[in-house]
Amino acid sequence: MSEHESGDAEPTPDDVRAALREVTDPASGTDVVDAGAVGGIDVTGGAVAVDAALDGRDPETADLLADRMRSAALELPGVEDVRVDADAAGPDHGITLDGVDRVVAVASAKGGVGKTTVATQLARGLAAEGESVGLFDADVYGPNVPDLLDLEGPLETTADGAAKPVERDGVQAVSVGLIANDEPLAWRGSMAHEAVEELLTDAAWDVDTLVVDLPPGTGDVVLTALQSFPIDGVVLVSTPFPTAAGDTGRSETLFREQGVPVLGAVFNMAGYTCPSCGDEHAPFGEPPEVRAEVLAELPVDEDLRSTDGDVPDPFRSIAGAVRETLDEADRIAAGPDALDLRGVPERARRDQVRTEYDALDPGESLDVLVDQPPAPLRSAVADAVDDEPETATARRDGSTWAVRFSKPARGRAGEAAAE
Repeated sequence: MSEHESGDAEPTPDDVRAALREVTDPASGTDVVDAGAVGGIDVTGGAVAVDAALDGRDPETADLLADRMRSAALELPGVEDVRVDADAAGPDHGITLDGVDRVVAVASAKGGVGKTTVATQLARGLAAEGESVGLFDADVYGPNVPDLLDLEGPLETTADGAAKPVERDGVQAVSVGLIANDEPLAWRGSMAHEAVEELLTDAAWDVDTLVVDLPPGTGDVVLTALQSFPIDGVVLVSTPFPTAAGDTGRSETLFREQGVPVLGAVFNMAGYTCPSCGDEHAPFGEPPEVRAEVLAELPVDEDLRSTDGDVPDPFRSIAGAVRETLDEADRIAAGPDALDLRGVPERARRDQVRTEYDALDPGESLDVLVDQPPAPLRSAVADAVDDEPETATARRDGSTWAVRFSKPARGRAGEAAAE
């Protein structure tokens, strides 16, 4: 029996507001109520809805405050559910990349998992299929792309002063390693992301797809990339080791919350063949389950790292899957009958999508255009239905996301059968 059903009195909005005063806003040092972060409060049948004004804060801080507000309200007797509708500021994507049609990031939660190898071979694989491809090495503290592609600096400049990418195997590459002259880079966070941003935007790109090798983790450079320019999809790289895979799941959540489609995951060092006995071994165990599609489980094999000769078959397969997913995303983004909710307040946006989704027949889809990261919208729909919708996300341009909500075919048909 729930607390509400057991007879606990339903709290009033004033009770909820008092509970929220226990949450401190780090920006102002005061509680979130005095900081102006709490708007309307609705309490109905044990369910609390809080309109939170968190715009102007970075997404990580906004998410943290929303979670703390939710936890504070849940402590009240008689409260069964809390929804915090936060108008958190999304990425403004103020950077435009001239000469680039779409951007694919390659990321990892930890270093040493083969991320740069995957990024480099993915770029080569896309180029081998006839695309014009760029490779930007944003890993400022470990710029290994020059070593993998056997490139030498310094970078030259074009007639108009832009950095001229170095080309090999049809891949146009730019790396901090080509301007650092092998000197160690002792940059603080702000210096690092400013250098990455300047080099990225100053390069003379002319490519269909730009592959960006991000630093490991979720530090300044990664967050700047998410908030500064549109990323059309990300490939996550991990080993099957449990802690690495667990951290990868958290990185996946970060990208999804920022509205970046996760194109898939690559598990590196998933096994090896003993050179003496020929037996197969899995040093890290079996790869764990992840939400993302597993694009490949790569063995420990020096040939997969080599950039001499043809692109190894596993990376051709990864490149093909990435390109297919991006092409599907482009088709989603171009849906002519999409429900345009850009500029609509967060709560009204969620209510309308829930209503439209509920009206779908099993197997039908709803395309929606929004101007904020779509993760809260997906959560709002999933929380209101029995069968979680199948969703896909695409970027139409730097400030618009297209989201497709598909109702599972088993939805109402299954309910009808049960009746």
